[in-house]
Amino acid sequence: MTTYKGIRTTEVISVTVDDVPLQPRLDLRALSSDGYEWGYVGSGPYQLALDILAHEVGDRRALGNYRSFCENTIARLRTDVWVLEGDQIEMSLQGVVEVNMTLEELLNKVRGV
Repeated sequence: MTTYKGIRTTEVISVTVDDVPLQPRLDLRALSSDGYEWGYVGSGPYQLALDILAHEVGDRRALGNYRSFCENTIARLRTDVWVLEGDQIEMSLQGVVEVNMTLEELLNKVRGV
């Protein structure tokens, strides 16, 4: 089972996967120029959500779900040290459907415009 750990000190923020630093996936989407963060919704937490999901469930699924994963999981990590297991991540994605388009684009698609 995969284990993700985050540690925040006054000097550094570290996120590891199985005790190896989690690699940023800026090739998928560059959401934060300041690195990882958690405990709120913003660019650092979104990047962390994307990178964890890319590692755990693959690029395509990560791109479709990182926003909701951030809002429902990463933003709720309120401590300076946390651990997430791979099965917790998978469970957090159950029943989540995210559409990568604006509401107007979705409505136009449904209307056949």
